[in-house]
Amino acid sequence: MNIEFELKLVPDKTAGADALSRALQLDAPETVRMRALYFDTPDSRLARSGYSLRIRQTGRKHIQTIKAGAAAGIFARREWEQPVRGNRLKLDADNPVVEALGKHVVELEPRYEVRTRRSIWMIETGDALIELALDHAEARAGGETSSFAEIELELKRGGIAALFALARRIGKLMPVRLGVLSKVERAQRLPKGAKPSDKDRKVALTPQMTAEDAFRAIVHACLRHYRLNEDRLIKDDNAEALHQARVALRRLRSAFAAFQPLIEGQTTRKLDADIRWLTGQFALARNIDAVTGHLGDIKWKARLRAKRKAAYADAHRAIDSTLSRELMLDIVQWASSGKWAGRHKNHKLLGKPAREYAAQTIGRLHKKLTSQAQAITGPDDERRHKARKVAKKLRYTVEFFALLFDKRKERKARIRYLAALEELQDHLGALNDMAMLPVLMAELGLNMDDMEYESRTTGERDFHIMQSVHAMNLLCEADRFWE
Repeated sequence: MNIEFELKLVPDKTAGADALSRALQLDAPETVRMRALYFDTPDSRLARSGYSLRIRQTGRKHIQTIKAGAAAGIFARREWEQPVRGNRLKLDADNPVVEALGKHVVELEPRYEVRTRRSIWMIETGDALIELALDHAEARAGGETSSFAEIELELKRGGIAALFALARRIGKLMPVRLGVLSKVERAQRLPKGAKPSDKDRKVALTPQMTAEDAFRAIVHACLRHYRLNEDRLIKDDNAEALHQARVALRRLRSAFAAFQPLIEGQTTRKLDADIRWLTGQFALARNIDAVTGHLGDIKWKARLRAKRKAAYADAHRAIDSTLSRELMLDIVQWASSGKWAGRHKNHKLLGKPAREYAAQTIGRLHKKLTSQAQAITGPDDERRHKARKVAKKLRYTVEFFALLFDKRKERKARIRYLAALEELQDHLGALNDMAMLPVLMAELGLNMDDMEYESRTTGERDFHIMQSVHAMNLLCEADRFWE
């Protein structure tokens, strides 16, 4: 088994090998053509296990490769390679695919195909050796095809700082974004058709992980969540994609807060401030989308369309900014390099079992939320909003650590707890939207009749308060699955 250190960049426009050579002042590249067959069971059991299995043909050579999910960051993956004859799989008893699939290994079949024209440069910089590959590829699955270009930087020798330095150098020469999809994942998404957004997935944590391992995995998951929705938002003004991109950034900030005793420092504060800035650039567009649902058919709804278009234009400018593009690389390098780990005064906490650290963090947030129960029924919208923010942080934190509490009884209790937490968050969110609507309309220069609005929403507000109280009571009485 080897660890592959790779960083993937996606150019905004199709990049040519000649243009990349000139920009980086490189010699002509080596060019190869590759055909890769990816195997899985008909129900995609292998992909759900976190593995990919392919046979790649380059000329007359056939190499079988198994890859596991990111190990210590967005670009580190375990891989197993061996030559095979033709497209015949070689699966020994100690093969990780056999272990993952068990009796279902006999169901493996070719599911996806990716054909690639690759241009390769070997770049020496200091003590490091980096393989720079520009791929123009076509993924095929379920009778559908998709063409794409991507740049892969693989560290052959040296420290990862050189890898990120080259990535930033490329970023200054052409617009690129952090890539989070593997080639097989691109193929896997084809038969399902386009999705309006990509929601967050459970973070693949295991009881053997330390708090440090868990933090890196959570950061990776949040960045993936954001980048997938950023790509969809780039294509059009999709409300759900913008919402999910914003949620991903808020989840990332919640992860920083959850691990604050371990990672607190100047760099952490700078990254958090930049993430907060980017999140804020989506706020007006999201607020307009959220409150539009409360307006019904009143005349202001049509007048908000122009305001919405302008707000989305601001969001697009933000994601096209140099700060936004470089921020993703900054976070990956910081989380993956672990420079925050050894120097921090609480660095011993990093080695604490992830489950133990999770239990303490969830317990602290649960206590903080339940202590604010009275704010729900009070007249102060700001206090209610603060309780909502704590509920949101608690929900994200429970979702981060979910698979660490996955024994049968724990899972049942966790699911009930999350359901109550989600209900509380939904109703508090509706109350916040109602409180913010007159303020937002005034900011947009669209004055409402306050008397008309109050009479229309009083019953709705009472309903959401009642349901919020019910959800809070469920949380207070819920089994504490983390204890």
